[in-house]
Amino acid sequence: MSGGALTALADALWPVQCAGCGAWDQRLCPQCIGACGRAVGAGDVDGVPLVALGPYDGALRGIVLAVKHAERFDPGPVLDRAGGALGAAVADGLRESGAADGAPEVWVVPAPSSWARRLLGRPVVPRLARAVGRALADAAGGPRSFGPARVRVVDALVLRPGARSQSGRGSADRRGGREGAMAALVVPPAGVPVVLVDDVVTTGATAREMIRLMPAAVSMAAMARA
Repeated sequence: MSGGALTALADALWPVQCAGCGAWDQRLCPQCIGACGRAVGAGDVDGVPLVALGPYDGALRGIVLAVKHAERFDPGPVLDRAGGALGAAVADGLRESGAADGAPEVWVVPAPSSWARRLLGRPVVPRLARAVGRALADAAGGPRSFGPARVRVVDALVLRPGARSQSGRGSADRRGGREGAMAALVVPPAGVPVVLVDDVVTTGATAREMIRLMPAAVSMAAMARA
């Protein structure tokens, strides 16, 4: 039996609800799909501007949790749509700030995934980063143009052995849980600005560790900010 047939059978046996608002018989309702296609400024992390789809609560929190953990939820379309919106917002910010003016290219660097997430085959942030990169590349030649025509998605960061997942940890534990937990596999050449990508910014611990290792960061994108 094909994967699609198995999914249809599972849906018949166990009715689905929208991951965002709980509406029956749809994995994601039109309203919640729309919420994944709009990004706004969400402040900054240590001076690096952040864009996000919205605050980490309500429907958006449910969508993020489904993307990361729900076995019967295909995260791909949501990540592609969210990444497109985030990339367009980042492009607007770069154009207005001039942070990428004269740069030969821009790097998009995702937060490193844990070994467990890689092993389970659900690397959320890399796909989100690729969608952000595509949107930036598309913007480079249009009305949202911010300078360079070349955009590269680079897995520049990795978790050090023994680094613990932030999932399920309290705020105080999270704040110190990423300090020194990452290493840079490669650094961008001089003059190349970096756009950082993560799924959620909560205490900012992961974001600050990424910024520490990628001091050329000029923008950051996340699905939600707590």
